Amino acid sequence: MCRQSGLNQGAAAQASQEPRLTLFRAAPAGIRMTLEGGRLGIFSGAFNPITVAHIALAKSALQHYHLHEVLFLLPLTQPHKEIIGAPIEARLQMMALAIQDSPACAIGTCTHGLFIDICRAVAVAYPPQTHLWFITGRDAADRVLTWPYPDPAQALGQLFRCAELLVADREGSFVLPKVPSIQAYADRIHELPFPPEYNHVSASEIRLRLARGKDVASLVPPAVLAYIQEHRLYLD
Repeated sequence: MCRQSGLNQGAAAQASQEPRLTLFRAAPAGIRMTLEGGRLGIFSGAFNPITVAHIALAKSALQHYHLHEVLFLLPLTQPHKEIIGAPIEARLQMMALAIQDSPACAIGTCTHGLFIDICRAVAVAYPPQTHLWFITGRDAADRVLTWPYPDPAQALGQLFRCAELLVADREGSFVLPKVPSIQAYADRIHELPFPPEYNHVSASEIRLRLARGKDVASLVPPAVLAYIQEHRLYLD
């Protein structure tokens, strides 16, 4: 199995620094084409690999919440898991192939993985007064809201002062935890419609199928599948 590439191995040393966003692909028709006050959806994940479900979530956010841009963001460090699979450079290339016909989509990396840190990085890279919306599934939203922050109330306050959450029901319905410090931000947490036919699609299932030599043509965009096959990814 391929663990993190040199690009990601250096991320640990960056973890104590100020969060920094690097654009890999700017959106041709994104925030920079609007006046101040553009609406930016941030879709942070490992994208190992990017799937048709990821694309469906982004399209739903663009459509239902009238976003001007969706930024597919690949953290160089993942706060909750070790990434084993394709190196970061390969994942970025697959992400670019998946959104090549989507002018409102961008791709970037961030030195940090927590949403509150990503907010700080995005604020520097995007125009002032850009409204931020994090695109998540149920499981990711649960992690964000219940993460063991040193001071949960302070951390959630910082997060919801700069961003809102768009949460899709996936592998179960999202239920807002009955915790006062979380309930206080119920009006900043919104349901993101998600086509049920994508519920079974997951990157981990794709990696497992590829390792077993099974077909994944319906689970990843065609250009991504061609890249995986050409570079013989996820065979172990």
